[in-house]
Amino acid sequence: MGYALAELARLTGTELVGDGSFEVNELTSLKSASESSLSFLSNDARRAELANTKAGAVVVSKAVASDLKRGLISRDPYQTYAELSVLFDTEGIPFAGGIHITSEIDSTAVIADNVSIGPGVVIGADAVVGAGSVIGPNVTVYPKTQIGLDCLVGASTVIGYDGFGFARSENGWVKIRQLGGVVIGDDVEIGAGCTIDRGALDDTVIDDGVKLDNQVHIAHGCYIGARTAIAGYVALAGGTVIGSDVTVGGMTGFTGHLSVCDKVHIGANALVTQSITVPGSYLGGSGSVMKAEDWRKNAVRFRQLDAIARRLNTLEKYLDTEKRKDL
Repeated sequence: MGYALAELARLTGTELVGDGSFEVNELTSLKSASESSLSFLSNDARRAELANTKAGAVVVSKAVASDLKRGLISRDPYQTYAELSVLFDTEGIPFAGGIHITSEIDSTAVIADNVSIGPGVVIGADAVVGAGSVIGPNVTVYPKTQIGLDCLVGASTVIGYDGFGFARSENGWVKIRQLGGVVIGDDVEIGAGCTIDRGALDDTVIDDGVKLDNQVHIAHGCYIGARTAIAGYVALAGGTVIGSDVTVGGMTGFTGHLSVCDKVHIGANALVTQSITVPGSYLGGSGSVMKAEDWRKNAVRFRQLDAIARRLNTLEKYLDTEKRKDL
């Protein structure tokens, strides 16, 4: 389906540059674009790529608008790209076509209007799925789970299974029965292969607008605040509290029973072992996280350790020689 460039400007609230009657037939990257393509530049530092693209039109920021021959000027080109992707998505959300015949839904579960449930899905007793939500193939929703409005759950995700709770005894481990549930807000997207445990006593809660990548693990009793986004392979141990508008890079771990305040970014491959109480950007590895600016300074110094050690060794030998002379 094609769109006139002027129509796309109207739909996205962007400023038109060049011929508004130009017809756009596809949304592509700068690298793979053709003359009928619309692409985008989300990083102004890569503006040189505009000279080499074959795209017929490009979405750019005002800072690089002087390089644009035809396209759209946006306050946030990446957001505009997201809005455009909806227009050019001809297939829609997979499995958003009603309730599949192979799904198994407990008679006590409450399934609202306009819910889509994929093949192989199991929904347990007293579960609730809000209107407009899409549950992908082979998802398991355990009892006492509430899923809000307009949520999207990826394939093979498990919501509401037991948290990892055991008490040691002389005869081995005693299982702690998990008595809580899972409460998921509205407009939440959960990727494929995620696991979200129900609470031991209090519910595990995922607030409105949260986005979880594939293969994220949320342990029992965690809380994730509104609009927080978590990348793949992140694991939260039990009782972790994450604030609102937080972003977490992939393969980061949280040791549990700690909190992260609102508006924090944590880089990839970090290990969070203590609470974060000041908004900002944090980086780190197995030695826990620290403010990004401190981590970068320490990273530079770490690369200098060998040279510093050699200089220190030379200095110690010199001082030792001078000391012998005095004797």
